Amino acid sequence: MTDNFLPMYARKPVNKMNKDTFTRSHRIKQAVILLGALLISLLVLAPAAQADVGPKPSMTFEFIYETEAPLTIVEGEQLQCDEETCADAMPLEEAGPQEFKCSATACSSMAYGYSDYNRLVIRFSDGVTRESNVFCTGSFETEYRVTVRENDLVVEKTGGRPSPLTLITLGGLAGIAVVGVLGVALLFVVVRL
Repeated sequence: MTDNFLPMYARKPVNKMNKDTFTRSHRIKQAVILLGALLISLLVLAPAAQADVGPKPSMTFEFIYETEAPLTIVEGEQLQCDEETCADAMPLEEAGPQEFKCSATACSSMAYGYSDYNRLVIRFSDGVTRESNVFCTGSFETEYRVTVRENDLVVEKTGGRPSPLTLITLGGLAGIAVVGVLGVALLFVVVRL
């Protein structure tokens, strides 16, 4: 007996979609799911932002003396300025890891962020407090040479390194771009099959 003579509820369903169409749409769904899983894994693997974690900008100061007598550093401060003339100078505040510190021969600072302009005020073992020229904030980890003269200090930038976060961010963006290109290529290959 054929299906045409059976009542409607007893007939087998007729699949009007051919096998190639079903296989192709199934592969597209698989590719979309795979691409979605890939993107979700990137989001999960991306580091979460946390307060006060990670490297901070820093400055190191090497001292060279052009004085008659040998000197040592007694104390000092790093002034932060928004104006180029440093008329609005304020000492770098001590807050958590942010500080300016000196040993007898060198100084360094670390900050959450520096102002555009800086000045050093250092008291030496001869009892004289010397001020530096105004100098600009450099790269992430900046090195300076401080020439100690009889009445003042001259600060010159000698080197520096970019932020490791900049390098990580650039690497992360490159990784995301590669994953995106691979995902699109995978989707294209699956759809073509």
